[in-house]
Amino acid sequence: MYVSRKSAGFQARTVLALALGLALVACSGDDKSPDGDGGTGEDITTTVSGKVTFDFVPATYSPTTRSGTLAFNQSTEKPVRKGVVQVRKGTTLIAETTTDEQGNFSLTYTAEADSSVTLYALAKTLTPAIQVEDNTNGNAIWALGTPLTVGTTSKNIHATHGWTGRSFNTSQRSAAPFAILDSMYTASRAFMDVRPVTFPALKVNWSPNNVPQSGSTASGNIGTSHYNSRENEIYVLGKDGVDTDEFDDHVIVHEWGHFFESNLSRSDSIGGSHASGDVLDPRVSFGEGYGNGLSAILLPSSIYADTSWGGGALGAFGFDMESAPTPNDDTSPGVFSELSVMRFLYDLYDAPTVGEAAYDQVNLDLGIIYDVLVGPQKTTPAFTTVGSFIHGLKAQLGVDNAAVDRLAAHYNIGSIRSPFGEGDSALAAMYTNVTVPYNATPVLTGGDIYNKQVQNRYYVFSGTGRTITVKASSNYDVGIEALGNGTQVGAADDFVSGAETFSFASRADMQYVLVLTGYTEQAKSYMATLSITSQ
Repeated sequence: MYVSRKSAGFQARTVLALALGLALVACSGDDKSPDGDGGTGEDITTTVSGKVTFDFVPATYSPTTRSGTLAFNQSTEKPVRKGVVQVRKGTTLIAETTTDEQGNFSLTYTAEADSSVTLYALAKTLTPAIQVEDNTNGNAIWALGTPLTVGTTSKNIHATHGWTGRSFNTSQRSAAPFAILDSMYTASRAFMDVRPVTFPALKVNWSPNNVPQSGSTASGNIGTSHYNSRENEIYVLGKDGVDTDEFDDHVIVHEWGHFFESNLSRSDSIGGSHASGDVLDPRVSFGEGYGNGLSAILLPSSIYADTSWGGGALGAFGFDMESAPTPNDDTSPGVFSELSVMRFLYDLYDAPTVGEAAYDQVNLDLGIIYDVLVGPQKTTPAFTTVGSFIHGLKAQLGVDNAAVDRLAAHYNIGSIRSPFGEGDSALAAMYTNVTVPYNATPVLTGGDIYNKQVQNRYYVFSGTGRTITVKASSNYDVGIEALGNGTQVGAADDFVSGAETFSFASRADMQYVLVLTGYTEQAKSYMATLSITSQ
């Protein structure tokens, strides 16, 4: 889920340092100050080697039975790849290294013979820079520590899932942050292996206190697992008996996909809740369909599974991005459906199966998809929709446009010939080309939340080289926003009033896109007035 621009909240960041033996603890980043803790013997230089691993539990879902769970009986031991390993004396960092792709490490440190030191595996990688923190404990980095006798040359660290058969044993639930880290490392490396990508640092917030309730994130009230664009961070649910997402790798990669969009590509999505069958605003249907599709592309399964507790039992919902079930779960196929978008994007990448031969003859390299996302999708003069993506894709060298159109048609998406959706009548109808000055009385349809297609109208106009003022009014709550090549040039939404206005200095050579959004959930049609003037 991409958090809506109507949500907020930035948290100040601190780190803590604890040492509790072989346990999941909060660990500081780089404290190198002396702490007065230790022995009085002579210094000994030791090289300690070992392996860092964690329990990974598959999240399963069957499209046939429409049920699933966390398959603890199928858990496997996976290596912590490129994870940070440290030796500390108290809170003082005395040596640090990283594991290799198999989880192996070798670390040389110097400490007094009879001093007390601890070996830590942090839920953190350096390339790419990802760290998993506890948002309910001062945003400390999660780490697994074990006492280390100075002179010991071999020591392994293993993080366990802690499942007892009915619930988690809190003291043994140490695998969670490493599982989250692993899924995001997998996603990052997939792109780094096909293109020279440098990702910005990513901070992920997981806590066993994180619940699906809104409120203070420092208390664990995170609403849902989501990417927060204002903080540029990801939050993951973790409350035992309620909703734990650490092993739901498709959910994790979906949220990582929003991080990718925001930092390397572009998303104009307005977020909000969404479900199969929804007729979404096309910015939202692309953003959520992209997140789902990307998870199937980057992970070894096309089955999306999201586990949670209900009525005291652990279950799951999900879908198959390779093929729709019978009866079809995509009840409103096309550009406004995240299910259509996700299956279209996945089919662009995966090898066609025998049953798909009539409509799927596309098998794109991940690098081409990357090129579209960081190129034309990022700079499109239109809003980011499946239309702008397809238009950018068709411009890539070696792409068979006819095959793309054939695949799109299978999902009720038209033959796109412009970033504004020309070729798909439903998407093109979202945009109205206007000349400034402009006045209109558009009609919006309530009964659905703000991120649905019926609550949004788009307007395209050219700058005048002078100040442009946009005004909207209604008896109900509305908002307005204008972009120029993806950069916001003006917005107004006071959350209550039906009267909104903003002005901006326009460029005569720039094309702008304006969106009018309605927020009333009353099941009725309602009118707004819109004016665009120049002075």
